[in-house]
Amino acid sequence: MLFLAVTLGFFVENQREHFIELKREKQFMHSLLQDLKADTSVFQYAIEMHEKSNQMTDTLIALLKSPERNRSTGKIYFLAKMIPVYDRGLSSINKTYEQMKSSGNLRLIHNIALLDTIGYYYYFGEIAKLAAPQMQFENRHDLFLYYNKLFDASVFQTMMQSSEEIISMPGSNPPLMSDDPNIINEICMRYQNMYFTKRVLNIQAKERIAMAILLINKIEKEYHLQ
Repeated sequence: MLFLAVTLGFFVENQREHFIELKREKQFMHSLLQDLKADTSVFQYAIEMHEKSNQMTDTLIALLKSPERNRSTGKIYFLAKMIPVYDRGLSSINKTYEQMKSSGNLRLIHNIALLDTIGYYYYFGEIAKLAAPQMQFENRHDLFLYYNKLFDASVFQTMMQSSEEIISMPGSNPPLMSDDPNIINEICMRYQNMYFTKRVLNIQAKERIAMAILLINKIEKEYHLQ
């Protein structure tokens, strides 16, 4: 009888621990689900900002290449300063995943295929997190080193005096510092490099959204969290 009682006690205790772990697993997955849904919003916002920036770049290059560019220098100055503001990163919101990883609670995920998919999602996110800012930094750095060839710093400074906006449109058409076609083409090329980078990042952002949605669907189905 004593052996039976001890055995039953172990069984009950194991069942209790199993129940607690299942509850914790579901709580973690609910939190991870919220992170993934936030990711889709963050990536979609990045796509929208990059598309807006690229539309502005289309306009800027067209104006700079136009023989009538001196009639639109106010807009050229404005676009030239605004476009870099629209850079957005592709960092995942990984607080739940990092918490589970650092505490050893990834072991709670009983579905190994799901665990592998989650790990791949965040591994891919770390690569994007490192690559995107570096590409954007290099593009801005190259551009800013060449700004003085075409743009008057005092005009840029005046554009930033407004207390209500980050950058305001000049009230007139201030002159550019050069009409040299080589300098103008160099500036255009540097903006085009930014344009291309944003196109690449948007492809990556769309891939990340698709991966996040796939994970969301799997987690909702696995844990009945719809």
